[in-house]
Amino acid sequence: MEQKHDKAIVTLAIGEAYTRNFLQKTYPNWEKYCARHGYDLVMVSEPIDGDCDFARKSFHWQKLLVGLLPQVQAYDRVVWLDGDILINHRLAPCIVAASPADGIGAVDISDVFRRADEHFNLHARFLVLNYLMTRALDPATPDAVVTDGNLAAYHRRFGLTGEAERFINTGVLVFDPRRDAPFLAEVYARYDRDFVDFENTPLSHDLQVDGRVRYIDRRFNTIWAQVAAEHYPFLFNPALMGERHAALARLCAHVALRNTWFLHFAGGGGNPLVKGAFETADPDGPGVVEAVFPQAWPGHGEFLQFARLADLAPGSGGTRRLVLY
Repeated sequence: MEQKHDKAIVTLAIGEAYTRNFLQKTYPNWEKYCARHGYDLVMVSEPIDGDCDFARKSFHWQKLLVGLLPQVQAYDRVVWLDGDILINHRLAPCIVAASPADGIGAVDISDVFRRADEHFNLHARFLVLNYLMTRALDPATPDAVVTDGNLAAYHRRFGLTGEAERFINTGVLVFDPRRDAPFLAEVYARYDRDFVDFENTPLSHDLQVDGRVRYIDRRFNTIWAQVAAEHYPFLFNPALMGERHAALARLCAHVALRNTWFLHFAGGGGNPLVKGAFETADPDGPGVVEAVFPQAWPGHGEFLQFARLADLAPGSGGTRRLVLY
């Protein structure tokens, strides 16, 4: 494709079914964001390391090599996005402008490990909810142990050393390909197999140990599963809501997308709550109020106006009209 801008969003789409779904659902959404903020959109459709043993090291790792591609090296700044992210393109600001240029921009999601809940913290709440949902769908699911999210112990368990006090979701990365591609390629070469979350844990760890990470607003990578566990835990039990569950889940995902900038449906492969929300969320759908009051909203202009308070004349209210402060 012809380069039109000095920054680009880059992603990887491999496999006929995945690519078809990406082009149908995600690509048009990202195109609108790119047009608004002046990005090119680059989709890589073949593995960069063709000799990789994908049975040991999944295609997720290939993101660490995109900066080596000549067409990507041509850009001053690059935004890597996982393909299961939807953008609230009407409100989301320019992520490159919001990311310091002297490092790799990424989102720290480790607050869920620090926020107390009945069992350790909010991350443990998600683990329990997700496990019980899985067990309800498949009674043969093995028994499990829920851990407390101690990041130092977690890193040691997987043989990772060095100072890394946070946890980064690596589905969104902002970097300078000419400066940062060698570092990312070194991380790729350092590990020969998947971790429990593919490349995420080692990349999160190494970004911190190297001192290269620059933290950006978490609304650039809001994790839907975390939002659901905190605000909509009832969605993990479809039997609780009966036939209303699908419609309610769709509305909750819609509201979550409107409340953030980039909503990440990570872990959707074997998770019906995540996969279903991704498939039904509509970035071009109605606003939150319209979605909640679909019958009343079309005629709202007859009884509801919007005005900036500084522009509102004294005495604009009165007995016939409320002024809502």
